[in-house]
Formats: sequence, C-alpha cells, structure tokens
Amino acid sequence: MIGFADSIGAGVFRPLGRNGGKRRCENRGGSRMAVAPSTDAEFVEAFGKMVRGEWIGHEFSFDGETGELEPLADGYIPEEFLNWGVTPSGFESNNSHILRGDKLYRKHTRIIPTVDHFSDHTDVEEDTFIHDINSAGFTLFDCGSYAFAPEKVIERKSLLDKVPKIEVCLRDSVSNPGFRVVGVMRFDFSTGRFFKSQQLFHEKFDMDWSNGQFIEVGTGFRAEWGKTETTKEAHVSGLWRGENGSERETNLDDDITQALLLPGGLFLLSDKADDGGMQLELGWLVDETARITMITRYSAEGDLLGSTRNVERRV
Repeated sequence: MIGFADSIGAGVFRPLGRNGGKRRCENRGGSRMAVAPSTDAEFVEAFGKMVRGEWIGHEFSFDGETGELEPLADGYIPEEFLNWGVTPSGFESNNSHILRGDKLYRKHTRIIPTVDHFSDHTDVEEDTFIHDINSAGFTLFDCGSYAFAPEKVIERKSLLDKVPKIEVCLRDSVSNPGFRVVGVMRFDFSTGRFFKSQQLFHEKFDMDWSNGQFIEVGTGFRAEWGKTETTKEAHVSGLWRGENGSERETNLDDDITQALLLPGGLFLLSDKADDGGMQLELGWLVDETARITMITRYSAEGDLLGSTRNVERRV
C-alpha cells in the first residue's frame, strides 16, 4: 500500500547498455500545499510530475560519527591535481528521475574528476536504483519529495549483519521549487546512531527527463558547497511551528542521541528512545526562519512506523 502524506508547507552520453558500470561521454562545449487528494491516482500523478527530470548538482559524503566531509578516494583524483595541490571534496553528479507505473527510477551519474574537461570524452560512473511506490517503506508527497525506508530493521550483532539505509528526497516548497536535497543515510539500530558514510546531493532542476543522455560536464568535481559554513547548533535549536499549527522544540543538548551539522543548512538527527524506538531526521534550513524536515520512525521491535515531511518556521 502506498504511504500517502500531505506536503505541508551540454554533453551527449553514449549508451552503456548495462547498469552499475562506467561509461564515457562525448563532450559538446513551487509546489502546492497538499489537500486531501480526490483520488490516489491524482496524488501519484502529481508526485510523478514533480519528481521527474534531470537534476544536476553535486554529491558529498560525510562521516557518520563526526559529520566531517570525507575526501574523495585517491583513485578518483588525477595525479595532476595532487601535484597542483587541488583537493576535490565532491563530485559533479546527475540524478535522472522518472516514475513509470508503480516504479520510481533514479539513475545516478557520477562525473569522474578530470584535468581537461575540453577533451572528447569524460569518464562517469552509473548506478540505477528502483523503488516500488506500493511498498510499505515508500512514502510520497505531491511536491516531489519522498522517503524510502526498510520495513524492518534489526540490531547488528556482527559485522555480517546488513546496515540499513534510508533514502530521502526533500524538494524546496518554500523559497525555490527548482532545488532539492537527496540524502542516503546509513544507521545502526542497536546504537541509534548514524553509521559510516552519509551521502548527500544538493541539486537543481535542469531539464525534462532524458535518462541522463544530455549532461553538461565541467571538471567533474565540486569544492565550494561541501566547504561552505557548517550549520550551527543555534540555527537548528529552538521552538518551531509546522504549517499544521503543531509546535516542537529541538534541543541538541538533551533530546538528541546524535546530531550531524553539515554545510548548506543541512543537518541529520538521530534519537534512540528509552523504550528502544528510534527516529531519524534529515533537515534543510532553506532560510533563517524556515526549514523542511523528513522524520522516519521505528518501533522498539524495529518495525517501520512511517515517514513524515513538514515545513516548519521558527517561533
């Protein structure tokens, strides 16, 4: 069953022929506030229109314990960059999104850093992720936001146990609907903390869906966004009111098991309750007085309770 929730608040690539591999490219130079939908089909159609497209931006990874920006692996960095003292901190990337029937496809193209972006070809990596919107773990919103979480998580008792992850997309419905954030968060249910790398994309709408066939590429890396000012505790803490009138207070000192304060107004919060339940939150401060959040909750038994998106304003 689909989880419905109200939303508050150029290069030409050569086809590769298979997913999850490398290819080369040939270089050439507001959402509405949701009201109860008249039909489920109309709600899904609205979501499909808003999520569809080519979303260009940059990809960064942050340490799940400290929140520090993780450097790119040496294998991605050209030797010339090392000689010049250039240290890329993130990738140029493209997420190609489309809803077909009950399947949401996200084709991720990562552009590998290059010395000469005027060359005939640029190396890229591709992966395709497919989500069933009818699964109990999928929650969609008519603004184009969504959350996909495992329906059941367990406490990790060995290194062989699978690490659960949640994929969240937050589209800006406050100031600029052409921008969005996509996060892939890994966590440990036994400790209530984030685990290893946390992957974040900051993107803007570029064009209608083309399956990643037309992507403008540059150097293949980004440095500025991942090294911008880190979100401060004062930016997140305090009393916030949702568009439905409800209020909640964020107190990072007393109420949160873990807080990762990231650049670009982003923050990740995890909280392990006394009863064993857990909640994870991706938040995005779109300006000084407004934030968009997605909270995913689990019971003490590890059963998914649901995901909730909200637009909140500082009181």
